[in-house]
Amino acid sequence: MRDSVPWMNGLDERVLERLADVGDSDAWEIGFDLTGTVSPGRVTERCKVLLDAELVDRYEQEIVDGRFEIYWSITTWGRQYLSEEVDPGLDVPEPGPRPPHATRPSEWAGF
Repeated sequence: MRDSVPWMNGLDERVLERLADVGDSDAWEIGFDLTGTVSPGRVTERCKVLLDAELVDRYEQEIVDGRFEIYWSITTWGRQYLSEEVDPGLDVPEPGPRPPHATRPSEWAGF
């Protein structure tokens, strides 16, 4: 079971799993395939959150004479999240200690 992340909800994981299984899709296709049929607006809303977290990407594809449709695709980070290799709750890594070879001697720092 994946760790729960405060900003994610159950729909987010279902969207990621659907994109991983089926491939790139628009919001209508994703919503139609999910159990309980989810509205395209709700799918788009959650995909924008996942886009900010870099778990999905979006691109536009022309479908008819200058009309474009937004498609969503899962990223490498999204696949790693599904396989429990990364934790999206850890947005900013903690800095490690500075290694000795990267530390200036005190006479260089003006102390």
